[in-house]
Amino acid sequence: MKTLNTSHSNENKSLLIWKIAIGSTISWEIAQLLGSHHPYLAPLSVILCVQSTFNKSVRISIKRIVGTVIGIFVTVLITSHVKITGINLGLIILLGCYITKWLKFDKIAIHHTAITILFVFVFEHKTKHYAIDRMRDTLIGIVVIVLIQLVWSLIMKRNKSQ
Repeated sequence: MKTLNTSHSNENKSLLIWKIAIGSTISWEIAQLLGSHHPYLAPLSVILCVQSTFNKSVRISIKRIVGTVIGIFVTVLITSHVKITGINLGLIILLGCYITKWLKFDKIAIHHTAITILFVFVFEHKTKHYAIDRMRDTLIGIVVIVLIQLVWSLIMKRNKSQ
């Protein structure tokens, strides 16, 4: 019995690795094609949002979008008025995460808000298009992984019915 479980577990890990690799490749290329200066952000969404099932991937993708939108919104409004310091970063994270909590989103959305604030806070000062790239590339990565998950779940459903 243990051999069967180990074999199934290794099969699932291999499938996860393939989904991450294929999704990362496709999303990077699409992001570059659409003019991103930060195409690595699209595979980041693939890597963070791929889950064991289509529904789980969609749920975490929605939370990533919510966190990204809130994080960008809060940070872009404030960053032009403050210097890059640890204290300012902490205050903006505090504000953004409390907004996310106030809007009744869970811990995963709060984490994505904080991650977005961190990177937008730092990189928007250096490249004025980071926030736009962040939003566009996040959406690209999410669309790619959701489509991969959808195709895979349809294939699996079809195989089970035969």
